[in-house]
Amino acid sequence: MHSYFFKGYPTDEVVLNETESQHAVKVMREKDGGKVLLINGEGWECVGEIIDAHPKRCRLRMVSKHYEERNTNQLAIAISPTKSNDRIEWFLEKATEIGVDVIIPLECSNQERSKINLARWEKIILSAVKQSRRKWSPLLRAPMRVDALVKESFDGVKLIAYCESLPDKGVQDFINVDRSKLVLIGPEGDFTQEELKLAKENGFVPIHLGQNRLRTETAGVVVATLLRSNENGL
Repeated sequence: MHSYFFKGYPTDEVVLNETESQHAVKVMREKDGGKVLLINGEGWECVGEIIDAHPKRCRLRMVSKHYEERNTNQLAIAISPTKSNDRIEWFLEKATEIGVDVIIPLECSNQERSKINLARWEKIILSAVKQSRRKWSPLLRAPMRVDALVKESFDGVKLIAYCESLPDKGVQDFINVDRSKLVLIGPEGDFTQEELKLAKENGFVPIHLGQNRLRTETAGVVVATLLRSNENGL
């Protein structure tokens, strides 16, 4: 079954928005009587039967519903946007598929990109949610500066990836820690000494991702994969 996104609570009947309706009817050629998978990014996965394959307001009858509670141990990754849109969009797609719960564009002193198209980021994330059939869509927050984010209250483990001088602890040391995690990943030029100092003063633990220096988007995927490895059965 193909997957489609709907907003709100799954009532007996659901009407897809124009974008999803057009994709279902015009692109995927869905017909009346066909069954599809419906997700809302807020815990619900449903099977719906199309009762009106209208290209602007496709209407469906709910056949079955399943609700999944949100993971109590959240994984948040704050990452500096890369100069190349393709590279950061690749991260957004893979992070969503792997199971990252919160994504924060991180503004750093050495950042490569100053303008961020959040609407485009949301679109990439939504596409990955449908592809991976996630019950919960990642929360995409507004861009934040390092000095502001490190001072925010966070009930969990706070980590900052750093590569200029490899820290003693690695990301693998936190795989089995049963708490929420917030990880900061900097730009290609890494965090400045001032940013690192401020993060440490606010309870962040510096970590390394191995001996090899990774691109920003690769670092993000490595962190996501390792810290979600138990959940994904790896």
